[in-house]
Amino acid sequence: MRALSHILLFLFLAQSVVAKGNVYVQSTKAKLLSQPKLSADGFPLEIGEVLSPVSEQGLFVQVRTEGKMGWVSKLFVSPLPPGNQIKLGVTSNSSEAVVARQRASDFTKTAAARGLSETQKMRVRGEGELYDFESLRWLESVSSDTQTINQTATVGEEENSNILNFLFNKPELEVLKETKAEVKLGRSLAARLLKKYNLVKDSEFTEYLNGVASRMAAVSSRKDLSFRVGIIESPEINAFACPGGYIFLTTASLKKIQSESELAGIIGHEMGHIVLFHNGEFKQSNEFLDVLSSLLAPPGAEVVNAATSTVLDEMEKQLFETGRDMKLELEADEAAVTLTSQVGYSPVGLSNYLNTLSKSANIDSFKKTHPDTTIRIAKLVFFESSISSDNSSNPKDRWNEFKSKLKP
Repeated sequence: MRALSHILLFLFLAQSVVAKGNVYVQSTKAKLLSQPKLSADGFPLEIGEVLSPVSEQGLFVQVRTEGKMGWVSKLFVSPLPPGNQIKLGVTSNSSEAVVARQRASDFTKTAAARGLSETQKMRVRGEGELYDFESLRWLESVSSDTQTINQTATVGEEENSNILNFLFNKPELEVLKETKAEVKLGRSLAARLLKKYNLVKDSEFTEYLNGVASRMAAVSSRKDLSFRVGIIESPEINAFACPGGYIFLTTASLKKIQSESELAGIIGHEMGHIVLFHNGEFKQSNEFLDVLSSLLAPPGAEVVNAATSTVLDEMEKQLFETGRDMKLELEADEAAVTLTSQVGYSPVGLSNYLNTLSKSANIDSFKKTHPDTTIRIAKLVFFESSISSDNSSNPKDRWNEFKSKLKP
């Protein structure tokens, strides 16, 4: 039945915010602004408030709420309704999963009775040689740097308390199915990446990177994701963002960084791709089909069905060959400036790093998948002029403590 194979596809469509319907406020930094720039006058919006998009301009969307009109940054609102944060590595024991498993069992028996081949019907293939889920699970097990998290907690304590109360003290909030689908695909893409490159398993270094990321994630709209930043061994200067919150920096890239604000700028750029849905939005996962695929896989193996594998092929090609559209890359640059400045980092961190790269050798792979560096710097300088850093928080620059860990 052709309809069944169509269900298997992860459909992700990069549409405008205006075409999607309402958006939801999911950051304490969200304000209804008089103009499409963060420095404009405005008043705070409530977490969970529903806004009606009218138009877009760059990184901002014009919205209507309770008879008022204004602008809000796309980084602080989401087309997804509020949901709880996904916990990586946690196996679902919900009644829904139990029911899905029973249905899968019934389907398998019915298919056998009709002489159908389940493996052909579902086109399941494990392709274990393409993935390194073991290294990925190690990354998922590493927590954030507690010192960095504590610094975040002392800043805007009342605001942080409001969002934590909203998101985690409401028992009716569950992890969104769209979030589960995004993480499921993102995990597979990340596992493919880790099959190509060795993951540097330095817990302290990785915790530090995750701490920097957590500061920025805390002010973004993606409270449903558990962001993870990993180091991959490579002489090539590059960084990668996978759906679901997985970010990877090469050792060559890290060696070019001169300060924590530059590090934050790079992570903020990759985070921008994820927060702004540059890989599209993901339809909810069909749990019945997920469980059936699991039943047809070797014991203990991760399952990637053929339809998902096809999508991964295209996403992998984008990471290493074609790159994203220039408009999306420039938007991610602006996202980096916004996110870093909102948590106290210098807004010029990313442009300083790009300036270093513009004078560096061995950046062929970077140039292949990113716009011209001089164009990006020029755009950033213009955008930075409209941004002021949150001086109430000045993160301690600990970069030199960790840069020394990198091999010459």
